[in-house]
Amino acid sequence: MGNGCALARGAALAALVAMTAAPSAQAAPPGAPAEGAPPRNLAVVGLLVDLEKMVEVQQSLGWTIDRYELDEIMSPALMSVCSASPETRVAALAALDRRILELGGPVEEAFRRRGGDLDEVADLLFATRVRALLDEAMRRAGHGRDTREARATYETATECPFWLRPSPAFRGRETDAYRTTLNLEGGGLGVLEAARGGVLLGAGGSARLMLGRGLDERWTFLAGGEFGGTAQFEQTETKTRFPISFTAALPMVLRYHARTWHYEGELASLAYFTQDDLRVSPGLRLGALVGVSALRVRGIMPWAGLGIAVEHVLATHRRPAQWNLKTGARVGFDWDF
Repeated sequence: MGNGCALARGAALAALVAMTAAPSAQAAPPGAPAEGAPPRNLAVVGLLVDLEKMVEVQQSLGWTIDRYELDEIMSPALMSVCSASPETRVAALAALDRRILELGGPVEEAFRRRGGDLDEVADLLFATRVRALLDEAMRRAGHGRDTREARATYETATECPFWLRPSPAFRGRETDAYRTTLNLEGGGLGVLEAARGGVLLGAGGSARLMLGRGLDERWTFLAGGEFGGTAQFEQTETKTRFPISFTAALPMVLRYHARTWHYEGELASLAYFTQDDLRVSPGLRLGALVGVSALRVRGIMPWAGLGIAVEHVLATHRRPAQWNLKTGARVGFDWDF
């Protein structure tokens, strides 16, 4: 069991490093306060995260004419804007105005100053498009640009659904922030199994069901169950076999969100057995995944990603120690139930 304890300590250390390193590689959340500033407005943060993700999704498809690109994402934008209170909308617009000034805007002037290079104003252009989306959504919602006018006119909203009421408790629609979600995931696997001095190549698949809890708009913790199987290619002098091995696991996942992208670190305990020997051997897994998600539809956020994992099956009297390297594509559905 000494190898197992050492592996567990190493996995825990790697997970801790990933947790502390990931935020430094990404931009700070929108609306994050400077040191010593008052606590950030969570409703404003949630609204800005929603709008930023919508703009990034649309940009990934190729942004051309502002008017038509904004129309493409106006429906989800209104669902978020109509859910936010008038004060939240006005504060979010002001936050974007400050961000644009900090980046050297307006964007047209910065573009000329920087030699007509779009790459030089990429962040400023993005913030300008987010502001344009919010401004247009506020106009279509029939809400004024200042708090007093917004309070006076929210009952006469033109394009907000009658059943969708603004709430100061709004925390965003396109994140897991402060809510519990159900996550169904599955995909194909390519596997290398190293045991008994040899290496076998295999392929298979797995599926998992997990509950997630959004710690904030950036971090989600997930835990649940998984089951999968792989068939190995085994060639001997007399015949070719495809023995099947099975893995049941209890994964714990820490997921970091960066608009449409997310990054995962995983630690799991597992039980390994084969079709030839149903006796279970315990093991551990350390894994990582990079994924990209779409916008929510009826509370469901679909995503796809590529993952890699290393597994160690501990030696027992039933079978020797074994190392598995697994990689493959995975698709998932994050349901805000």
